[in-house]
Amino acid sequence: MKVMSFNLRSDFILDFKNRWDKRKHIVYEIIDKYDCDIIGVQEVTNKMFDDIIDNFKSYTIVGSARSKKYFSERNNLFVKNKNKIIKHNTFWLSKSPDKVGSQLWYSLYPRICTTAVVELENGDKVRVYNTHLDCFLPQARDFGLKKLSQFIDKNRKEEKLPVIVMGDFNATPDSKIIKKFAAGEYNTDRFVAVQEVKRELYKKSTMSKFKGKENGLHIDYIFVSEDLEIVDVDIVKYNDNGSYPSDHYPLIADIKIKKWIIE
Repeated sequence: MKVMSFNLRSDFILDFKNRWDKRKHIVYEIIDKYDCDIIGVQEVTNKMFDDIIDNFKSYTIVGSARSKKYFSERNNLFVKNKNKIIKHNTFWLSKSPDKVGSQLWYSLYPRICTTAVVELENGDKVRVYNTHLDCFLPQARDFGLKKLSQFIDKNRKEEKLPVIVMGDFNATPDSKIIKKFAAGEYNTDRFVAVQEVKRELYKKSTMSKFKGKENGLHIDYIFVSEDLEIVDVDIVKYNDNGSYPSDHYPLIADIKIKKWIIE
């Protein structure tokens, strides 16, 4: 299965020539071109969500806004219609994860995770999580990942399904939270970043800054449980004559369930 994590950059008024209406066609081209089974997107405002829904009839798109405010953002999951969403929900990375708009007092915005159980075309099932951690404080990112990990452990124990965790973690590969998550310090299980099969990617930025930058922050990830095999991974640099779809690059991976798990 092909999966993608893609921070779409919210439609920010000060982006001027990089506003959503001027770049959304490039986002559409990427989604069509790479034809992924599952896509996790971040920073989707209500207007962006409406545009996306109108343009992608081949995907089922799920995920709630992080608050009731008009300009609130979403972390949506796109699932190709040939696959099936068994169940899905959005929860808050707070002390009240079921409360819409809840947040830590030291976090500027509410932070959320959208999750779903997906049945693939061949009948295999996976549990997917799509999140966007705090952009300012390491303490808030640590709390968010701990809260997310509690949900992962609970669902994993009940469902015993392979797990994919993707999103904008706002943390570099050498940060404490990325190292701890990969080592299994937050969870019962270890998780492997898809970048591990092509470690040179860690030296490349996952942020284009709308300029096609090679050097910079590497903060976007797709993690998989150890019952999934990573076939390939890449950072997508697709652009339209120097115009980029977002200030982030999409991260794409080809993964499959290990045969010994399903036999």
